[in-house]
Amino acid sequence: MKVGIVLRGKARDIFVKTISRFFDVYVYRLPEDLPEIIDEEINFPDKLFKTNIILSYAFHPDVNIELIKKAEEKGIRIILIVGNFKFLRKYSKKIRVIVEDVCCSTLVKDCEFFKKFGIPELKIKIGNDDTIKSAEVVRSALCGATFFVADKLRGVNIEEAPIKAGYLTQIYPCLASRGFRGGIHKAAMIHKLAVERAIKRAIQERL
Repeated sequence: MKVGIVLRGKARDIFVKTISRFFDVYVYRLPEDLPEIIDEEINFPDKLFKTNIILSYAFHPDVNIELIKKAEEKGIRIILIVGNFKFLRKYSKKIRVIVEDVCCSTLVKDCEFFKKFGIPELKIKIGNDDTIKSAEVVRSALCGATFFVADKLRGVNIEEAPIKAGYLTQIYPCLASRGFRGGIHKAAMIHKLAVERAIKRAIQERL
């Protein structure tokens, strides 16, 4: 499977690194400084549309609207747009436009890409002392935070592990918005719940 990624800002290279572990990736980079309003056609490279799915970290409504339009013409089936742009979903009835403000909150069941990325899922083994013996990532957040969390949970007591997972998510270079209502708190909660579910399954298997 080939994944096209539209990037704006070097900090988001972390997504490329994580996704490249499993899929062939083509990256198109936008300038960091874009005008607030873009009223001319954007010339995306043809290679971007020779992929199976496109992820947009453009964080610009005009760029994303043009991207959806071009993707329709080229036969792309799915576009994932990161950012607070819910209104973009209405711009196409031919392709699936997924818009998320946090990269670890997506769940799509009928796509190979989302078997590896989206809402985190882990498989945990518990030792006789009720500490986490191992934590395997089944599905990771796009940024790779889930792998970081899984690695740091080894040896942690199962009572403490969910809260620690939330904390670890926030100290990882998560690019969700900060602040009291920032998306980083949502990302932390998503990972906390993922660890709770994994522990619950591990306990049931041990009975």
